[in-house]
Amino acid sequence: MNKIILTLDNVGELVRENRYKVVPEKKFLSRCIDGRYSNSEDLPALAFPGADVGELALIFATANSYGFDVDKEKTLKSLVEVFGGKENFRLHTDLHADPKVKAGGCGHWKQINLDMKAYSLESKDIDFINKNLGIGKQVVLEGEHMEGAVLMINGNWGVYPQARLETDQGKRLAEVFIYHQSLVDERHRALAKLLIKNKTVVFRNGEDEEWLYNAFSDVSEIHLMETARRLAKGLPIYKVTFKESGDFSIAQEGNV
Repeated sequence: MNKIILTLDNVGELVRENRYKVVPEKKFLSRCIDGRYSNSEDLPALAFPGADVGELALIFATANSYGFDVDKEKTLKSLVEVFGGKENFRLHTDLHADPKVKAGGCGHWKQINLDMKAYSLESKDIDFINKNLGIGKQVVLEGEHMEGAVLMINGNWGVYPQARLETDQGKRLAEVFIYHQSLVDERHRALAKLLIKNKTVVFRNGEDEEWLYNAFSDVSEIHLMETARRLAKGLPIYKVTFKESGDFSIAQEGNV
């Protein structure tokens, strides 16, 4: 079945039906940007490429790009501390529609493994992450990718990624890639603070917490767009901004 490329009106309908308030105690739990997650009540609002596997990759890529040293074991411990324990470590794998086809890993992680240089990663980084894929909770996602837009979320509300929208062919399933900018930024501030507190990173030129946060922000955008160009090429990008009340505005930000 062909995917629906979402218009601004489609996105408005999806967001109205699928918005939910962020639970403060769970705001640093993560999921991937993938649109195939079911709309379950316990779905984390924080959506980031590769979930916590992608976060580890981000930290190591930032160290490689900006020239500071990082202790990998301490990094994993600090990341786990930010979201409250190994049982909260999130990643996903794919269950193919054809049972003869072996389940695969997260699309973001696949792309990193295919072209680690594009993501500023080295073999030692990949090896460390692969060694630790067994911790935490692995969510299985099924079916084909049917995402018809990329949503950039700002504010204290989450959005479920699936909805049945009215089209000229009747009600049809629509999916969206989601990146929760506000929660990602908030977690990166907490992570930068903790990495420095735990002496996980060693700077060479007197850099500080704010500098590290800004570096994370820059590399996050690079990683997001690298994967978006591979998995969401040509799709429209919409910025969704929530007010505290749950009211929201939408603006199209171009295409991937």
